[in-house]
Amino acid sequence: MIKRFAALCLMLVIGGAQTVSATDFTEYSIAIGSYELYGRLTMPYGVHNPPVAILIHGSGQGNFDSGFGGMALFRDIAHGLAEHGIASIRFNKRYRQHPPLSSNATIQTETMDDVVYAIDFAAGHQRLRSVFLVGFSQGGIVAPHIAYGRDDISGIISLAGSPRGFFDIVVSQDAHLRHRAANLGAPIPRFVQVDWLLRQVMNVDEQALPLAFDTFNNIAVTLGFPIPFMRSINALDTPAIIDDVEIPFLILQGEEDLQIIAAYDFVAWQNLLHNRDNATFILYPGLNHFFAPHMPQLGFDQARARANVDGQVITDMANWINKVAAAEFAIKDANRIQSNPIMRPEHLDN
Repeated sequence: MIKRFAALCLMLVIGGAQTVSATDFTEYSIAIGSYELYGRLTMPYGVHNPPVAILIHGSGQGNFDSGFGGMALFRDIAHGLAEHGIASIRFNKRYRQHPPLSSNATIQTETMDDVVYAIDFAAGHQRLRSVFLVGFSQGGIVAPHIAYGRDDISGIISLAGSPRGFFDIVVSQDAHLRHRAANLGAPIPRFVQVDWLLRQVMNVDEQALPLAFDTFNNIAVTLGFPIPFMRSINALDTPAIIDDVEIPFLILQGEEDLQIIAAYDFVAWQNLLHNRDNATFILYPGLNHFFAPHMPQLGFDQARARANVDGQVITDMANWINKVAAAEFAIKDANRIQSNPIMRPEHLDN
């Protein structure tokens, strides 16, 4: 089924709608996965078999541009990477395009399954090579788990992601932002979750207390996180799998991030990957959760800013992807030469 649908998607790319957005790239309309999620394949001009970045959404039901407030995070990244010779794939989240399906969402159905479809799409495309996962926020949490057990992912970029558990992230976020709000004399941010409510939601027994489960699940759904979803994402244990995800990592975060707190989550990545020579860490002073300049006048609601992803962030991403892809390509060439007796040095004089 996966291969058949990947072939269908490839046909859509070849014969589908095409939009020339700039002199540096071409964009094609594509459909991803069994739910035919609308998206875009951005291809740079003049690059034979470019590496490709698959963009993984954060929380919430984002569109293919990951648009919110005055920003279009994924569009900025896709177009910026294309200027550096890198292709990208971005697409609607499943429950953005099919809202009625979201009542029983888990992290697998909400995000991970469709990213796997996108990987298969990229692997089946004859013009693409070296697949990279670029996960934003929640996408940075799940990216290692998507790559786990696969041999077709070249590297992972975590944009404001975390290796910590979902519950730990929310609790520390809650405490940090309450403290920050108190110091500023500002209202508590609307996205701060209540510790006790989360504990109740996570622990209620559906079989023993069906009415309580329904009540708490209704509350959880209004927060955007049904109980099955919260339980599934909280079950992800990144430290338990990280030794088996041996590919390169690039960990990026803004110092003014108010959703994923650098003092907890960026440091957690550093502690987890400190002995890896293929892990790179960059913390950007003055940038917020969305890798745009922090705007003090917006307080905790930085998503309302009309801004673009900082150019240095995109340049750092592109340089890293191109470096990793070039090294991988060189290794594959060397292995191909070694495996072909005719190409070995002792045969060159024949």
